[in-house]
Amino acid sequence: MLLQPQHLQQSERHADHARHVLLRSTTPYAWGFAELEIDPAALTLGKLALVRAVGIFGDGTVFDMPAVDPLPEPIDIPPTMRDEAVVLALPLRRAGAREADAEEYEELVRHRVLESEVPDSNTAGERTAMLQLGQLHTRLMRASEATDAWTTIGVARVVERRVDNQVQLDRAMLPPLLDVAGHAVIRAWLDELLGLLRQRGEALAGRLTQGGTGGVAEIADFMLLQAVNRNEAVFAHLAKSAMLHPQHFFEHALGLAGDLASFRDSRRVSRFGPYVHDDLAMSFRPLMDDLRRSLSMVFEQSAIRIELHDRKHGVRVAVVTDVELQRKATFVLAVSASMSSEALRARFPTQVKIGPVERIRDLVNLALPGVTLTPMPVAPRQIPFHTGANYFELETRNSDLWRQLEQSGGIAMHIAGDFPGLDLQFWAIRA
Repeated sequence: MLLQPQHLQQSERHADHARHVLLRSTTPYAWGFAELEIDPAALTLGKLALVRAVGIFGDGTVFDMPAVDPLPEPIDIPPTMRDEAVVLALPLRRAGAREADAEEYEELVRHRVLESEVPDSNTAGERTAMLQLGQLHTRLMRASEATDAWTTIGVARVVERRVDNQVQLDRAMLPPLLDVAGHAVIRAWLDELLGLLRQRGEALAGRLTQGGTGGVAEIADFMLLQAVNRNEAVFAHLAKSAMLHPQHFFEHALGLAGDLASFRDSRRVSRFGPYVHDDLAMSFRPLMDDLRRSLSMVFEQSAIRIELHDRKHGVRVAVVTDVELQRKATFVLAVSASMSSEALRARFPTQVKIGPVERIRDLVNLALPGVTLTPMPVAPRQIPFHTGANYFELETRNSDLWRQLEQSGGIAMHIAGDFPGLDLQFWAIRA
């Protein structure tokens, strides 16, 4: 049996089909652009043209323009065209239809024939042969013109053609990509996330290094730092990867959003749409907005310990320099002593006078009431819990004595009576 052209054609079709099935079975969304560059000069002339395009069509056909395949002809953008996509199109294989055309008469042929002298790379000498080579016959066309006879990939969305012939593209539109590095916008999102994670990690580490309260708030900071450190390492790896598919990036970004949601007021992750390969902007923009909010949250230290300085005659003094803190925070006194908790809870509020430094002498000597202490049923979650300690809230609302502290040199506490092993911790808890 003599070797016929049909034998080679059938062998090529079989190999192409096998490669396509293998790619489709092992790699999700294995189509799109690995590289794409639009000619900015053509846009000023009312046209859309490509400078470079590398990728895979939906039917598995690989293209590399202009290194291997010719670039498609530029497409004229009419003044009436608005909010419409332009696609890169290639005719689909059709049973019984020609796939190559040397005369360039047929529109729906996949290849244009090109004659080229090809050297023999297996023998010595400079023997060459004239061969007919097939180059992909691609077109740039309006999405509305692409029928089922074409396989297409979205290139850009035209907003309008202005009166000066300048074509304005929708910068929010992202084409289907095989690699995050193939488009500046999505690559910038990856770099932005990595930068936000590093910034948040440094801030959290700095707070924890200073020594904290030991309460629930500090535990939350540790847990958040753990999530940030883990994700920072992952996204640093992704940023250095030779290739990164957008779906892989999307999956890790979703995981990060879920980790961070636990530290927001809602405690639940937002609802995001599915990954849509041919509309990456719709997939990524809500997710990126959510991550920016989570990573840019202002985490103020909710509980601040205020140092108490011992003075003569059983007086302790605390200085609060932040007027807003004094006006809006909840002030708590944690009291421990070598006595029963019940006795301490009952006796201590009656044996302490609290007020401005300038008035503490009068409050004690004239037996005037100071700032009232109210026992708290449990320790506030923002400050550390100590077994046997009692927690008292200072009644600062509607207290003339407390308002006088804004012009005072500090808060004074006078403790009368005998409280063996007395230990006091004074806390301000932000509202």
